[in-house]
Amino acid sequence: MRKTFMSGMSLFQKNIVFLQTAVPALASLAGKTTDTLTKAVMDSSGIAVDIDLGGGRLYNRPAAEFAQEQVLSWLRQPNRVVVNRPEPESMKDEAGKTLSMRLSDEVGDDLLAFPPTDESGLLVVIGIGLGQHIRDLVKKVGPRHLVLIESISEFVVHSLHALDWASLIQDCQAQGTTVDVIVDSDPRVVKTELEELITHFGAYCVDGAYSFLHFQTDVSRAIARDFQELAGMKTILQGYYADEKLMIENTIANVTGEEFWMIDGAPQKTHDMPAFIIGSGPSLDGALDTIREWQDHAVIFCAGSALQSLLAAGIKPDFQIEKENNEQTRKRMEHIFERHGAGADRFDISLIGSVTVKPAVVDLFGDTFLFHREMLSSTRMFGKGFNPLLATGPFSANTAVSAATILGFRNMYMFGCDCGSVDRGQHHARDTVYYTRDGHTSGHANLPLPVPANFGGQAWSNPYFLWSRWVFESMISQAEISAVNCSDGVAIQGATPIRPADLEMPRNVLNKEKVLSALKKSCLYQTPGSYLQGQNLPDVLDRWNRFAADLRQFCAEVLPQAKSLHDLDGALARFVETRDLTYDGILVPIEGSMRAMVPVGGYFLNRVAEPQDRARLLDVFRDVFDEEVERMLADCTAMLAGIAAGHGDSREIQVAS
Repeated sequence: MRKTFMSGMSLFQKNIVFLQTAVPALASLAGKTTDTLTKAVMDSSGIAVDIDLGGGRLYNRPAAEFAQEQVLSWLRQPNRVVVNRPEPESMKDEAGKTLSMRLSDEVGDDLLAFPPTDESGLLVVIGIGLGQHIRDLVKKVGPRHLVLIESISEFVVHSLHALDWASLIQDCQAQGTTVDVIVDSDPRVVKTELEELITHFGAYCVDGAYSFLHFQTDVSRAIARDFQELAGMKTILQGYYADEKLMIENTIANVTGEEFWMIDGAPQKTHDMPAFIIGSGPSLDGALDTIREWQDHAVIFCAGSALQSLLAAGIKPDFQIEKENNEQTRKRMEHIFERHGAGADRFDISLIGSVTVKPAVVDLFGDTFLFHREMLSSTRMFGKGFNPLLATGPFSANTAVSAATILGFRNMYMFGCDCGSVDRGQHHARDTVYYTRDGHTSGHANLPLPVPANFGGQAWSNPYFLWSRWVFESMISQAEISAVNCSDGVAIQGATPIRPADLEMPRNVLNKEKVLSALKKSCLYQTPGSYLQGQNLPDVLDRWNRFAADLRQFCAEVLPQAKSLHDLDGALARFVETRDLTYDGILVPIEGSMRAMVPVGGYFLNRVAEPQDRARLLDVFRDVFDEEVERMLADCTAMLAGIAAGHGDSREIQVAS
C-alpha cells in the first residue's frame, strides 16, 4: 500500500513525507517558507533544474551539468585539512607521546602525504542549492560524517524539487556515513553548531577533512573560513592525564588552605557598573594612559601577564584573573611580585582564580575568589553543589569576561585583547614577563593567519587566538554584553571598535571598597578546611573504582575486536558517553588522553599505503592503548585513595605525590 501511495507522489511530496520523520526541521521549512524571493525553475517533468534569483539565475544552465563540472574541478585540487605529524618531542601527553614514538618506529618516514582521497573522516558541504553535487561528493570522498550547510533557507525548499533526499540519506546510512544539516544565515550560529558536531565526532575526523564551497556569497565564504579555524582549534590537545592530575592536587590544596569566596557559575543580578577587561596583547602599550585616566570609573579585571604592565604604569587592578595550573604561571607571578611587590607580603589585589591554579600563586594575593571551570576532572569530582564558570578558555582574558559576566557586569571595555597582532613581530605588550624574564617564552608567538583588524586593515593570528576570539564573540552575543573593543588587534564581532584616545566614560567615581564588599556578599564564603566536608570523598573513590573496572573490561573485550581505528573510535566514544552519565563525570582525568590517542594513531594509520601495514599498526595501537590506560588507572587510583583516606596537610601530599 505504501509503495503504491508513494508512487503517485511528486519528488517534492516524497521528500516531505520522508523528512517529516527523518529530518523534521527540513520538512518544516517547506511550510514556513511560502513568500520567497527566489523561485525554482522546473523542467517539463516537474524537476527543478535552476534557481531564479530575481535578477539572474544561480546556475545559468541545468544544475546537474553545473554540479558535475564543479565536482570534477574541485577533485583536481580539493580543499582539505592536513594536520602536522605528531612529533613526540612536541607532545606533553605521555600517552600520546608513547604512541607516537612506537608508531614512528614502525613506519619511519614511509607515509603518504595525505590520507587517501576516498577515505575521510569529515566532508563539510557549504551550500546545498539544488543539491545535485552532494551525491557525487559523497561517492568520491567516502566520509564517515557528512555535514550539509545552507545559509539561504529558500534553497533547501527548492532542493526538495530536485534532490531525492530519502535516497541520499539512506545510501549514506548504508555505508556508515552520518548526515547532519545546518540551515542558518548567521555564520556565528553555524560555527557554534558545527563546533558542537565536530566535538561529538571527535578530533579523529579532522585530519584529511574536506570542505566544498558550492556557491560564493559573503556568508558562505565566512562559513568556509570559520570551518578552517574550527579545524585548527580541534587539532589542539584539550586535557590530558598529567594535567588533570595536577589540577586535582592543586584543587585539594587550595580548598583546604586559607579562607576564600567561591564564585558560583549561576549568573548574578546585572548592574550598570563598567568593567575594564585588560589583556596582555601588544596594543596594551598604547592604552595605558587611557586606563590610568579612567581607572577610578570602572572595575578593572586584569588577565594574566597584563598585571606587570599595569603595575609598571602605576595602575592597580581590582582583580587579577588566573586560570592556568602550570609552573610557568607560578614563575611569572613570582617574577612580577619581585619587581612590584614593594616589600609587602602579598599583592594588595584580589585574586579571581580557578581552584586548579598552583597554591603558590594563591599565596601571593590578599582576598581570594575561586571558581570551578567546566568539564575539568577537579570540577566533576570535587565541585558538588557549585556551577562551573563557562567559556573560561583558552586564555585568561576570556576568563576575565566570563567572571565579570557572572558577577553581573554587562558594560565591558576591552584593552589588550588583541587575539593576535597587527605586527607579526610582537606577540605581547612590551612590559610583560615575556620580555623581562629570561627564558619566559610564549607558545603562541607564531602568527601565520591573516584576519581583519579591529580598526581596519589586516591583523595576524593563529588557531589559539582565533579560538579566543570565538569565545569572546560567543559570550558577547549570548550574555548580551555591551562591549567596546579598544584593542588594536583582531576584530571581534559584536564589540564596537573605539580607539583608547577617543574613549569617554561616565564621570561618576566608583567606591572600590564598597564594590569589593558587595561582590563578596554575592559569593559563598568558605572557612579554612570547610569546603571538602560537602564533597563525599569516599563516593568519589567508589565511582572511580567502578569506572576503572568497566574500562579494563572494555580493553579486554572490545579493543581486540575492533576491525579498524574508525570502529574503535566509535566504540570508545559510546563507552565514554555512557560511563560519563553512569559515573557522573568520574572518568574525566583520563578521558582526554584516551580520546587523543585516536587522532595520533589515525595520523599514521591513515597514511600507510598497504592494508597489511594498516592492520599491523592497528595492533601496535591496541597494545599501547591498553598499556597507557592501565598506567593511568593505577596512578589515579593511588592518588584518589590517598585523598579519600584523609589527606592531612594536602599541600605536603601535593609535593610528595
